[in-house]
Amino acid sequence: MVRGKLKVYTLLSRLPYPKNYSSKILVAAFLGLHVPLFALVLFLLLRSPIDFSSALNISMIVLLATIVDAAVTLYVLHALLEPISLTSRALRGYLNRGEIPDLPTGFDDRVGRLMTDVQYTIGQLDEVICMLEEQSLRDNLTGAYNRRACEERLAEDVARVARGGGTLTLAVLDIDQFKPINDQHGHQAGDACLKHVVAIIRRNTRESDWLARWGGDEFVLVLWDTEERPSAEATIERIVGDLDKSPAQLPQGDEVHLTFSGGVSQYTNGDDVQEIFARADRALYQAKRDGGAKIVYDL
Repeated sequence: MVRGKLKVYTLLSRLPYPKNYSSKILVAAFLGLHVPLFALVLFLLLRSPIDFSSALNISMIVLLATIVDAAVTLYVLHALLEPISLTSRALRGYLNRGEIPDLPTGFDDRVGRLMTDVQYTIGQLDEVICMLEEQSLRDNLTGAYNRRACEERLAEDVARVARGGGTLTLAVLDIDQFKPINDQHGHQAGDACLKHVVAIIRRNTRESDWLARWGGDEFVLVLWDTEERPSAEATIERIVGDLDKSPAQLPQGDEVHLTFSGGVSQYTNGDDVQEIFARADRALYQAKRDGGAKIVYDL
């Protein structure tokens, strides 16, 4: 049905000249208006009993009037087509560079509604894309970053601190005795414990810090420190103390006191992502070998 309405457009779009869409409209308007007018004037001149000089003068006046009229008509048509060109540029800008357009939305004719619809649709589309992108970076259960997002952001942060952007501390945290909780109380209880740990960590860290679920019951916490802020060690000890005072509420109504083991490392000159993570991971395993419920620092 749609293709049937595009027969004339399809035919005209395949013409070799003019190639530009606006130019096709302008040429069609010029030919449609002025060719019949010239034919009528020529017919009247040929049938009229006037001399050649008079006919030439009349022809020149008609030609001049036609040129002026054509110029005005072409200018107005070009102005009327500008909203379509503007809308097209806005779409390309969003597709190529992600730019949100600023199209006018106060017109009620067809082209005005086109600009309004495009503006609204791109705005809605961009919100959905941003939401999906954010969801793709988050762990579905806890809302913390997932492993892929952790790897990407950690690489960015290491590059940032290498340029002199502050002090970066990495903590790898593992919940102690998590499997027995799952075995004894079920996976819903385990899920509740994971959410509880994330909530404890988040309320004891700053907006500049971030948390990721590395996998299972293991988390990665990245802390940014400056001289005016508390040290990373003080922040982690505050998390440990809060977790100790705040038991997790299980779905069955029971409470369980959670602890975690952790390994903490800090960026030093020349570190890459693998090196800083490996030091924190070795410190975590040391804490586990020492019996758990312990934080080992490699600063």
